[in-house]
Amino acid sequence: MVALRLPQEEIEKVETSLKESGLKPRKVKNTLWSYEGKGIYFNMYPSGTLLIQGKDAEGWASKVLGVIEYPRFPLAGCDEVGKGDIFGPLVLCCAVIPPENFKKVLLLNPKDSKLLKDEDIMKKAQELRKLVKVKCITLMPERFNELYKKYRNINRLMDDAYKKLIDEVSREFNPGRIVVDRYSSRNPFQSYSRVEFIEKGERDIAVSVASMLAREKYLTKLKELEKDNNIEIPKGAGSHVREFANQLKRKNPTLAQRLIKIYEDVTQS
Repeated sequence: MVALRLPQEEIEKVETSLKESGLKPRKVKNTLWSYEGKGIYFNMYPSGTLLIQGKDAEGWASKVLGVIEYPRFPLAGCDEVGKGDIFGPLVLCCAVIPPENFKKVLLLNPKDSKLLKDEDIMKKAQELRKLVKVKCITLMPERFNELYKKYRNINRLMDDAYKKLIDEVSREFNPGRIVVDRYSSRNPFQSYSRVEFIEKGERDIAVSVASMLAREKYLTKLKELEKDNNIEIPKGAGSHVREFANQLKRKNPTLAQRLIKIYEDVTQS
């Protein structure tokens, strides 16, 4: 079995190639399309994953990759993790995929980190880091709260952080384009000719890679906070997390300030 990620713009081309190879269509729930041959099955999912199962799956995967066009320039994508979490850092990452490693990255089947288990992200991130370049900004809670007092708006804070990352990535790697997963209705990158600020940016492969690497860094930093402060920290922003945060603020406000983002506002909703 082989699971690989297809670029959105290549999905139709791959389907045409499978048809021309004599494969027959079949109906499978929750797929964009599905084909079968003698002992081989192809399922294309909305997430961008093509699952190949059966006889010589690896050989067929090589054929599929042969259909896909290589990018001529490095491709960059940016995403953040931790924005909606009460505890832990805000991590913003821009990942750059060199053209020569593009198809190797596809074979790792990168996805939006929200679609993956944390343990799978930690494993795949190690392999991705061998193939891509990445720049990240990690704002631990205390630093985040200092900046939030200045900006009073998370999106404006992120605007400036992303601009810094984009400038670094552009200067060092000269990508053909940079996709940023849209996080606000206002586009702060209109003066950047190469930047695309788009809804559902995780459909872009470089954004998916950035999402996974940002999540890996977030989890690593969260573990460090747990170890340094001898405390188990819940993830997310659910009611149980909010209650834990409120209890921590009452019992140990000094520790709470080190662990909680937007410390003053956490009890307001």
